[in-house]
Order: sequence, then structure tokens, then C-alpha cells
Amino acid sequence: MVDALAGAANDAVRRVLRGGLRTAGRLFEVDMELRIRRFAATQARLTRRYRLDAATPIRPYDDDTRRAVEAYAATRHGARFAFTSGSTKQPKKIAFTKRRLLTIKAGSLSVATRLLARNPDWHLGLFILAALREDDTLSSLIIDWDQDVPWLSGLLMPAKYLAHPSVARLIPVYGATAARLFLLVLSNPALIYSTNPSTLALFLTDIHHGWAAATRLVREFVNQPASFDDGLQRVARQLASAGWRERLAMVAAADVPIPVERYVPGLAAYVCWDGGYVRPFLDQIAAFLPRERFRLVPMYSMSTETVETLNHFDGDQVRFLPVAPGVVYEFIPEGADDRPEHLIAAAALVPGRTYAMVVSDPYGLRRYQTDDLFRCEAKVGDAPDLRFLRRRGLTYSFTGEKLTDQHVGLAFDRLREDFPLLRQRGIQLTLIPSRPADATVPQYRLVLAVPGEAPDGVASQTLGELAAAFDRHLGDANQEFASKLRSGRLGPSAVTVLPYDVLAARLDGKVQDQADVVFRRWDSQFKLLPLYTRLWEDLAAERR
Repeated sequence: MVDALAGAANDAVRRVLRGGLRTAGRLFEVDMELRIRRFAATQARLTRRYRLDAATPIRPYDDDTRRAVEAYAATRHGARFAFTSGSTKQPKKIAFTKRRLLTIKAGSLSVATRLLARNPDWHLGLFILAALREDDTLSSLIIDWDQDVPWLSGLLMPAKYLAHPSVARLIPVYGATAARLFLLVLSNPALIYSTNPSTLALFLTDIHHGWAAATRLVREFVNQPASFDDGLQRVARQLASAGWRERLAMVAAADVPIPVERYVPGLAAYVCWDGGYVRPFLDQIAAFLPRERFRLVPMYSMSTETVETLNHFDGDQVRFLPVAPGVVYEFIPEGADDRPEHLIAAAALVPGRTYAMVVSDPYGLRRYQTDDLFRCEAKVGDAPDLRFLRRRGLTYSFTGEKLTDQHVGLAFDRLREDFPLLRQRGIQLTLIPSRPADATVPQYRLVLAVPGEAPDGVASQTLGELAAAFDRHLGDANQEFASKLRSGRLGPSAVTVLPYDVLAARLDGKVQDQADVVFRRWDSQFKLLPLYTRLWEDLAAERR
């Protein structure tokens, strides 16, 4: 059985590591100040280096961009590729060398250590919610899954042990939520990180609404320790934090969900993306991690293609500045065509206005249109403080209704007000166009993604009321949609209820087999968008 002194010994090492990381944080603060001071000059130097001029076109991710990325990788020994997992049918292919990955990791380390420097009483530990095994996503390359987890690395990032053979073999038996909860209670970290807040919201909802299943591993580890192999005992010994016995026993004895702060008392904050469409997920998280007790640290904007911003802690405010090394940031005003004469340098952005970000880097992207819209909130020196708003051009139309993600988002907000059950159950929403084979007109499909194994808890009568209310609210936001419904050119929206995991596996184009489902491949970078532009029937056919 795990040595009772293991937790105290691990925490002593954590305190030493914390002191070193706080010192690193102060050095990173100096580095950030220098980046801000030199921002305009650095952008001008990089513009000359990449030979960007009035004739350099703005490009999407097309065949020319892909060839440029592959050409860069061909000249770099050991370069690896990561693939996007967004709403496009064909994932984008992006090259990463060891040096580039180290630069990205340094950016994340900078944020984490600067937080530690500002919060010296925080317990050490960052628990990362991502896919549970290595795959071809950027998140996986950054985490660097290894079955043999180095002790110090595990103390810093306890979720790494999910790749350990003794833990990984438990995931198909107990489920991902149970395995994560077991490690979380053992390690008692200060921070939980998930790129997308929906991942954290689903994790907490699964624990609360599926308490018996989520705590089964903890109960059996406490009550039947001899049934687990020596490898799991060794993992627990390497990972445990002081008080681990009491926390595990408390969880094992509880018949109903208990507050998070009781079984992870060291948890102080959670880090996730807070831009764009994610407010409902943040509200779901706050129901389990109350804002008066737990701090939300917004994550900087980042895609597989590029680091778009980095956190700058300006007193009590968090700024998001486009200061990643080696990247030129240019911007197109919202609504303007993608022509070089419309480009604006980052230092020239005007607070209060909205822009699409265009990036160039040494890795094959040259005036690449990210299609991400940002609002310039303020300026820090010459560097703009940018808030992600939404994806550009996320629209769909069957007969001229031109639905946008904004229309759909407004309808979703009203729907959540009308039906509190959606918030209470942590149900997530998306809209997908549909052309049923037996229908004479097209329609939209409102999909309710329910946490847990089975889509229960929503009565058929309620589904009918939901569909009618949604069409009414969407018609208020988009008069053409309302007109098409009245004239019969569009059919009434249909409602489908699915477990979230089933929907995520269907929408994440890179989920290929049952192992990808068991190990939740989509947790790395999947984002549930409010609106999709591919037909429901096509998505269903691809999963057969």
C-alpha cells in the first residue's frame, strides 16, 4: 500500500520546485516587458525578413500554403506534423520542430510561472485535460505523452500519469472521468487547465451527475487496494500530496456529490479559453467552481497554425498581446476584402474596432488568413490588447436565409432562459443543416449534447417545445429564416438528443476507431461550434 509519508515528502519537493518556478516567473515578467517595449521595431524587422510587401497576397490554407509548410519541414531534421481538428473537412497540416515546440512550451511556462510569482501561496501542480494518449494534435506534441513518467514532471503535471500503463488500462474499465478524478484527488493541484472550457464543464458535470460511476475507481482503490497492481501503487506513491488518504476516503464514503473544494482543497484557479462562443460553458463551470472561491485565468488565443496572443498581467487586468516570437501580425478591418492594400500593422490598430488576424512566420505561413476576429480593447505601448470574438464567415444558407453563428448564438441564449433544464443538466447546443431523404424541403437540426452515457432527462414534449421556441427565437434574430419557415421553403427545425461524447466523436473528423473514442481524442482541441456548415446526413454517413 502507498506509504502514508509519501504525500508529505512529495509536497516538500513541490515547495522547492515552486520557489524555483517563482524565480523563473519574475524573469519571464522582464522578458514580457522587453517584448512590449520592442514590439513595433520587432514587427518591422520580421516584415523585412519575410519579404512582405504590397504585392504579397493574403492566402487561406490552400495547396500553396500546404506545399510551403511541407517544404519547410523537408529542410528540418526531425520535423513533425500536427493536424487541426476544426470545422473544415480536411484538417490543416502544420510543421513543428523540437525548437518550435520548445518555444510554444516556453510561452505556456511563462504564463504559469508568472501566475505563481503573483500567487506564492498556491499549491504546485497543473492538471491538464486533454486527449488521454498520444495523437497527431498540437496538444499531444506539447504534452509529450510518455508511459514512463519522470517523477518531477509528474509532480508538476499529474495528468501525465494517464499514459502510464497501470492507469491507461483502467480507462476502458472505469472511464476517463474516473481515472482523471482519481489522479486529481491524489495530487491536489492548484490549477486545472483545459484549452476549451467545454471540456472542463463536461468533466465536472460528469462527476456531479454520474457520481457513482465517477468515484468507483476511488472506492475500490480505498476498499480493495490489493486488487490493483504494484504499478498503480507506485503511481500513487509518486504523485500523492499530503492528506491523500483522508481525501480518497472522503470521496469513497460519499453517496452523493460533494463540493470540489473538499476533495481538491489546493485547487485555486482554472485556466481555459474565454473568448467567442464559450460563455455558457463558463457558467456551467461556475456552478461547480464558484467564482468567489476559484479564479478563472483566461488562456491566450492559440491555434494549431500559430500562437495568436500571450497573457500579460497588467495589475489586476489580463491583457492579450500578439507578441509570440517570430510571428508577424497584420490585420484586415471587419468587412474588408482580403487585399494587401487593406492590411493594417498591429501597432496601428484602433481600440474599439474589430479585425481579422493575418499571420506570417518562418514555418511556411505567409500572410495566412486565420479567419479569427478580434476586438482591440486597448493598447499596451504599441502592442494591441486583443479579445477573440468569433470565427469569420461562419454562415449557412439553404434558400437565402444566410444564418450566422451570431444569429444562432442569440437564439441559444434565449432558449437557455426559457428552459433552465439546459443549464442545470449542462446540455450543450449546436445547429447543423439537414436534408432528410424523405423530406421535400431542407431543415436545420438542433442537437442537444447531454453529458453522461445516455441522453435521458429530456421529455419528448419538452423537445417539441424546444424546437418551436428555437425557431421563434432564430426567426427574431434572422427575419429571412422566419419568412422561409412561413412560406414553407424551410421545414421546422428538428431536435436530436445525443450524449456529448457521441456528438464530439462524430464532429471531430480525426476520430477513426473505438480506441479514439475510449481515450477521448477530441479533448485535445475539439470545439463545439454553434453552427456547422456540413450536412447532418454527410456527418452520419462518414461514421458508418
